[in-house]
Amino acid sequence: MSLMPPPSTTKSTPKPAHKVALQPGYGPLDWAKLKSSQEDLRQVEWQHPVPISPKMMSLHRGKANSVDDEIWCSFNGKVYNVTRYLPFHPGGEKEVLRVAGRDGTDLFMKTHAWVNLDYMLDECLIGFLVPNGRGVQDALIDDD
Repeated sequence: MSLMPPPSTTKSTPKPAHKVALQPGYGPLDWAKLKSSQEDLRQVEWQHPVPISPKMMSLHRGKANSVDDEIWCSFNGKVYNVTRYLPFHPGGEKEVLRVAGRDGTDLFMKTHAWVNLDYMLDECLIGFLVPNGRGVQDALIDDD
């Protein structure tokens, strides 16, 4: 007679989250301290959130073919400049870069549904996602 429960009642071990070792000074409390500082984490010329199209957002992927080194992405219709947040992400920069220049809502909800994104990135909010042609700077973008 075995003391083990029948196989039908055992639970499989959940897959552990992929985390990376963060550099000293880049933990969650360090991010909270930076957010509460007077540093401008938005890094844009406008003071209030503006309409931003997917076309405009796609120009900010932090790659060589981007207009700059900034990383913009959207979650739940809000556009954030996450450039300063990258080294603080527990899963590593590569995970955030998966949604650079585009909407990351689906991936975020699959992996971090319990995280209060509005609070975590509130100081990085730069705009609201709108259809192409309705963004504040769309007229300045070349249609290639």
